[in-house]
Amino acid sequence: MSDEELLFAEGTEPGTSTGSETILLLLQGQRNRDLLAELLNDYEVAVAAPDSDEPLPKFDLCIVGEASYRAVADTLEGRKKNTGERYLPVLLLVGERGGHETSQRLHGVADDTLHIPATEAVVRSRVESLLRTRRQSLQLALYRRAMDDSTAGIAIADADYDQPLTYVNDAFVEMTGYDREEVLGRNCRFLQGEETEPEPVQQLHKAIEAGEAVSVELRNYRKDGTEFWNRLEIAPVRNDAGELTHYIGFQTDVTARHEVEERLREETETLERLLETSPIGITVLDADGQIVRANAMAEEVLGLERSDAVGRTFDEPNWGIVGEKGEPVDIEDLPFSHVMATGKSVRGYEHGITEGGETRWLSVNAEPLTDESGERIGVITTVEDITEQRAQERELERLVDLLNQMQDIADIGGWEIDTDEGEAEFTKGLAQLLGVWPRTEFDLDEAFGFFHPADEAEARDVFGRVVATGKPQELDCRIQTVSGETRWIHVRGQPHQSEPSVYRGTIQDITERRERGQELKETKDLLQSVFDASPIGILAVDEDGITQLWSMGCERIFGWSEKEAVGEPLPNVQEEKQAEFDELRTEVIEDKQPVIGYETVRQRKDGSLVDVTLTTAPMRDSDGEVIGVVGLLEDITDRKERERRLSVFDRVLRHNLRNKMNVIQGWSELLIDDPTSEETADAAAKIQESSDELLKLSKLVRDFETVSDPGASDLVETVDVARHVEEIVSESKLSYPSASLSVETPSVAEAKVHPAFELAVNELIDNAVKHSGEQPSVHLSVTIDDESDAVVFRVADDGPGIPDLERRSVTAGQESPLQHSNGLGLWFVRWMATNSGGSMRIEDNEPTGAVVELRFLRQ
Repeated sequence: MSDEELLFAEGTEPGTSTGSETILLLLQGQRNRDLLAELLNDYEVAVAAPDSDEPLPKFDLCIVGEASYRAVADTLEGRKKNTGERYLPVLLLVGERGGHETSQRLHGVADDTLHIPATEAVVRSRVESLLRTRRQSLQLALYRRAMDDSTAGIAIADADYDQPLTYVNDAFVEMTGYDREEVLGRNCRFLQGEETEPEPVQQLHKAIEAGEAVSVELRNYRKDGTEFWNRLEIAPVRNDAGELTHYIGFQTDVTARHEVEERLREETETLERLLETSPIGITVLDADGQIVRANAMAEEVLGLERSDAVGRTFDEPNWGIVGEKGEPVDIEDLPFSHVMATGKSVRGYEHGITEGGETRWLSVNAEPLTDESGERIGVITTVEDITEQRAQERELERLVDLLNQMQDIADIGGWEIDTDEGEAEFTKGLAQLLGVWPRTEFDLDEAFGFFHPADEAEARDVFGRVVATGKPQELDCRIQTVSGETRWIHVRGQPHQSEPSVYRGTIQDITERRERGQELKETKDLLQSVFDASPIGILAVDEDGITQLWSMGCERIFGWSEKEAVGEPLPNVQEEKQAEFDELRTEVIEDKQPVIGYETVRQRKDGSLVDVTLTTAPMRDSDGEVIGVVGLLEDITDRKERERRLSVFDRVLRHNLRNKMNVIQGWSELLIDDPTSEETADAAAKIQESSDELLKLSKLVRDFETVSDPGASDLVETVDVARHVEEIVSESKLSYPSASLSVETPSVAEAKVHPAFELAVNELIDNAVKHSGEQPSVHLSVTIDDESDAVVFRVADDGPGIPDLERRSVTAGQESPLQHSNGLGLWFVRWMATNSGGSMRIEDNEPTGAVVELRFLRQ
């Protein structure tokens, strides 16, 4: 629609409206927008450009021009779909030409079309009509949402012959367990079942047939078969003509209330049964003191038939009520009078009833009865015949006196706690220990307050276990007397056999015994700490060789724990040493004499062997009889290894010094015999070479000290082997320019090595270069073996190789008189590897030469 087209026909006058909705104008031409805005000034008017990228504002009615449609059609269609059940009208303004064709093309988007020009009355009429329809749709949507969201079940049924359901809300679905598709079109009777009472169903049918409202409660069944009580309220719905069209039903699940009512009924019946079967007499008296209700036991206690009991007053003269000494009791002192006068309870009031010269003793508890306003209207009492109980109490007094005498002799006190009453009682003996007056009553907190603050929590826990388990419990702990003295006690507690809330026990003063025991414990702990801290293994076996004692020192040396060793034959005696062990044990037991400093070999848990020094002595019982053998074992493995290393060092040093000195002496004699000989220069060179080798040997001896101690494992540290090897090779290239030194390493290869690692690598390079000819080729490599989690270092040369004799000697780790090596270098390398926790291996290189391999642990 262009600016030149007129919206309104001439001769019209503006009208009025009371609308408050928002109308969105999507028109081309400022004049048309102004005219419509002025006409619809009773509404909120919003204007938007059809070709704008901004989203359309919210609106209740959109008026769109024919020329603007193409730009907003899709947007309007999407907006209408998003409103759901709520009606969102669109009014399309079309010109006289092509109007019908445009309307057909816009079907589904525009709700109405208006041909222009049109009068203002027509425009307002169309606008009002569309907005009225929107208001109705919003109201219907509100009602629908209210019904859907209601917590009560709502159902609507047609009023035809079988009243089929046409609507149910979510609460109905949740309450019954049925899906909507399963219930729509069916009569609500599908909720009834076998136990549904017929009376409310008949009442329901009668009201529906009469078209009247009705409210019933009946037993219904969910889809899963579980029952629930349904309060159903049905109301008829009529149209404007008064015709019955629908029924609307409101359903409420009142199962919980029914269950409460049922429980109340059952409890009432139970209370009635309890009243009649109670072993205690119960009476109810009105405000005048007359008995209006009495159970069977009350009749028996009072010695009356029920017909005689009801109607009697509490102060009946024939009862002959007497006090403790047989004196008459004042009526005002009796429980009924006291309760009615004060409104307070009476507990355990005792009096006698004298009949025929015999007195029966009663214990009475009384409670006030009040109405809803709180006014006292009577008294309820419990009456118990305590005649036999009083006789027992007199006997108990006699026994208590006897018990007190026994407590004084045994230094024991007794206690009793009633958890229902929250009270504690002490016997005379315990009262004396605590420093309180006998028969003083305490509540539980006061009673537990006598325990030492450091022991009170544990005492409460132990008592809690008595209550929870019903089993006796014991505890040694401390108490603090009234005078502030701390005493050690032994507490024992257990449940009372016949009273479930009562717990009894004894407390015995064990202070002196505890002090003696503490002294013994301190001595034992001291000996145990010395025993456990000793680096020497301490063990004991009986006459049959079964382990009776196994110290922490034994566990550190051999690996077996005390639990694994005790009760079994000694685990560290290997099979081939068993006969030797049996012979030694028999010798000690029979001769009853110790064996000192016996050196032997024993086995560790991992199968390795360890050198030990064994000292044994007879083990005796309290009567002095020999019952086994005690042994002290000292691990001398490190000492033995050091001795072996020193032996190698001593032999090699003496051998090399002797050889070199023989060379020096031989060449010196040539110089003395013929000082002008042409061989003088060669002799001098040989002397110098031998002297250099002696100097080198002396340096190696100094280095040897760093690995001579096999137990120096604390010096091992984690280093980057790859970086160290690269640095050593770089320096060695300067020292040996004629040698071909190559190295291959990863970027990082960390491992645990001894600080002498660099000296060992230098020694391997020196030996390889020295024994590999004029142009030696030496290859060094570092690799990581993930399978064994180790770093592997190899030195390979192309020399003549290492003699088999020397290789076997170094590989074995020890020398014999017929098998020994000539130098310290390989021994130095091997001991460095061993001290690092690693290993050394020597192999042949191809085609010539040797490969020395060292392995070090990564972790």
